[in-house]
Amino acid sequence: MKHSLQIRQSRRLQLNAQLTQSLRLLQLGRVDLDLEIQNKLETNPLLEGVDSLNYSDDPTPSEEEIEPLTQTEPEPNQESPITESEMILTDYDSLHWDDRPYRPHSESSHEFRAETDQPMWHDSGQDLRTRLLEELALHRLSRPDELIAHALIGSLDDRGYLPINYDELRSILDPTDSPSDKEIDSVLHLVQSLYLPGIAARDLRECLMLQLHGLDKQTAYIEDAKKIVSNHLDRLGKHQYTALEKELEIDQSRLAKVINLIQSLNPKPGEELTPSVDQAISPDVVVKKVDQEWVVRLVRPDGSVIRISQDYRHYQNSSDKKTSEYIKNHLQDAQWFIRSLEQRDQTILKVTQTIVSMQLDFMASGDMGVVPMTLRDIANQLDIHESTVSRAIDQKNILTPHGLFALKHFFSASLGGSNGSQTSARAAQAKIRKVIESESAQQPVSDNQLVAMLNEDGITIARRTVAKYREQMKILPAAQRRSIT
Repeated sequence: MKHSLQIRQSRRLQLNAQLTQSLRLLQLGRVDLDLEIQNKLETNPLLEGVDSLNYSDDPTPSEEEIEPLTQTEPEPNQESPITESEMILTDYDSLHWDDRPYRPHSESSHEFRAETDQPMWHDSGQDLRTRLLEELALHRLSRPDELIAHALIGSLDDRGYLPINYDELRSILDPTDSPSDKEIDSVLHLVQSLYLPGIAARDLRECLMLQLHGLDKQTAYIEDAKKIVSNHLDRLGKHQYTALEKELEIDQSRLAKVINLIQSLNPKPGEELTPSVDQAISPDVVVKKVDQEWVVRLVRPDGSVIRISQDYRHYQNSSDKKTSEYIKNHLQDAQWFIRSLEQRDQTILKVTQTIVSMQLDFMASGDMGVVPMTLRDIANQLDIHESTVSRAIDQKNILTPHGLFALKHFFSASLGGSNGSQTSARAAQAKIRKVIESESAQQPVSDNQLVAMLNEDGITIARRTVAKYREQMKILPAAQRRSIT
């Protein structure tokens, strides 16, 4: 019985490791994924890259692998693109060398690829998650704690925040052996100590407190700053300075210096390694109309095909136990990695297909046609967790007939209509922009007039919301748009 339990626990850890790896790869953008592949090729001698233009050992994926959107409605009880049951399909007790290589789906169409091979921008810098994983490797962790740490790092958003709760994190890990809140907190404290102060915070208050705790204890006014951030951050945000002076029993001059210290902190530490707007990325997926149907294809560059090398095959059953174990472990790692890449491609493809199938009006008319859509809408259609959808769209861009957009662009809140219809916030913004672009320079349209126009179109919206959308689009108020000539 004990032997059986040990085998079961070992299998669960293997499963967890692959699932964690798949989720981490799923979240990577195209540039970071290419770096990940190159790093794996350098660290695992059993993997080799193949020039995709000269490689023909495995058949090119058929068109059935990438069905038109009209045929992608998920069947009842269809499995998630990433599930634990799928992950265990490979029998790691009988490893073999003949697994098909990983070759991206985009290679099924040279015509489609030719339009998108060249990067539109160059992205540089090291990904935040890569930095954190490098530092994490310096710490000796138990296997369960290591899996928790990888899941936490993989869940960070572009700001460096941790947007998931305990239950969501446990859903990523093995549900039969889920860690307690206390165990997660212990690993979280370690992750928060890595690299940049403020990383992996769950809210602004925690982010600022982590940075304050990282400062020298002799820093001037640090204790007052901790009191404000810990207990009075809302008052600081509302500029209730008189109340803060009374609460902390300090004068105006000292309060100003305390506030200066707080303002020197970074509320979004993760953005230090987030590409700036002028470092946009090549498309990860392309949607194009083919024979009156919208077809989605992944975009991957030539030279990205990888496979398991045959050069070490004769060492698999070596009489040298260390050699045999070395080959077995690296073979397992190679198979896991290839499988994870395939899972990533499949998940991104299915998620994008579902997005496009819900946004067909956008494909026809642009932002005016964007319909309200949430992560839950996509998750329900594909029967996967919302966090999986979030990872699939993170750092991913799609090339459409209307230009290059982040996949997150299509997720928009719903605005109520006077006739009971629902309009997306994105569509409302597009209508506001269209009206302003056609306005008279001598008589620009005011926010109140925009409200009235949108109401006539059946969109119920407040003036402050119009003003917010206008500011988000970097459009000046009517008074500042008026021409005096």
